[in-house]
Amino acid sequence: MGKGVRLTTGEFDLLAAFVNNPNQVLSRDQLLDLCRNRKAGPRDRTIDVQVGRLRSKLEDDPKKPTMIKTMRGRGYIFTPEVEWF
Repeated sequence: MGKGVRLTTGEFDLLAAFVNNPNQVLSRDQLLDLCRNRKAGPRDRTIDVQVGRLRSKLEDDPKKPTMIKTMRGRGYIFTPEVEWF
C-alpha cells in the first residue's frame, strides 16, 4: 500500500482534472478551466507551477516524470491507468 501525501486544494483539483481525463493531452487553458474555471493570461504559468509541485509529491524522480508527462507545445498528459469501481 502507498503512503499518504498532503496536497493543497490547487494540487488536489489539478490531480482530479488529470484523473478524470486519463491519457488525454490537456492544455494549460483546459486545466485552468477545469481547476479554476478561468482562462489563462498571456504569461500565466500557474498550471506549470502546480504541475511541478504535484510531480515533486507524486513522482519517484520529478525531473524524469512518468505519471504527468509534458507534451511540448500541447500541454500535459496523465499516464497511469485509472480504474473506477
